[in-house]
Amino acid sequence: MKRVLQLLIVGSLLALAPAMARAGWIVDWSTVAVNQKGERMAAQQATQSITGNQVRMQQPEVTTIIDYTKDRYTLINPAKRYFWSGTIDDYVRDMSSQRKNALTERVNRMPIPKRKRDKLVDQEGAESEKKPTPEPTRLPVSLAETGAAEKIAGYETEKYDVKVDGELFQEIWIAPALDLSADLDAARYLAQQQKTGSSMLGKSAKQYSALYNDPQYSALLAKGFVVKTVTHHMAGSFERVVTSVKQVDVPASDFAVPEDYRKVRLADLFDPPPTPAPHVATDPRPSAKTRPKP
Repeated sequence: MKRVLQLLIVGSLLALAPAMARAGWIVDWSTVAVNQKGERMAAQQATQSITGNQVRMQQPEVTTIIDYTKDRYTLINPAKRYFWSGTIDDYVRDMSSQRKNALTERVNRMPIPKRKRDKLVDQEGAESEKKPTPEPTRLPVSLAETGAAEKIAGYETEKYDVKVDGELFQEIWIAPALDLSADLDAARYLAQQQKTGSSMLGKSAKQYSALYNDPQYSALLAKGFVVKTVTHHMAGSFERVVTSVKQVDVPASDFAVPEDYRKVRLADLFDPPPTPAPHVATDPRPSAKTRPKP
């Protein structure tokens, strides 16, 4: 009887195991911005969990959770205990709306006639109302293996220079022996990057669009896991490198929002949302639940 009970307990635990954790990866990153003068800013650390086409990126001020199978995008502000969640199209639409509102505020402060201010806002509004996934930018992309060898996070790498429209845009170090394809579908990743990239502005937005729609770039990502990138832009460069990578069981809770967190609009994620009107109680004395603790 005792052995039967033990087997029942073990069987119950095994049945619960998939909900508690599943095999995946934990990747630690270090990111550094470099300005036009070559001065390096303070490094920012981040931890990435990857499993079952889900990715969680935990940074000091924000946590991002992406479900590439369900096309869901979640942003969490742990300091304020706020979160926003929606589809990738929702994210692009809300980001475009924020951009229009910011422009309206900026334009309204300009010392120009109202007629010109309205025209500038209307132009931005037309851009914001475009389809979430616009036509990709068709700039020429070229990839060249440099022959440089470097060991990063314990893995041998191959370095590639990526040019967009003849200009060096990215340097990529890829580790062929590090295969995460069972846990992260490169095609789904690129499809979502194409959508989120459509909310960007400026020259870099066009360069990213060209990359994400280029078959050579897709084939490169299929070769292994990118462990280091240096992206060049008008203001300097952006470096991102893996400092540690390990294969572990990733808890399902890593991809869930804590129950006590409050859902807000994307625009309010890092600013206090409007405070609801206070409830007028018949008894002015605070109840036991609302009375402040000493």
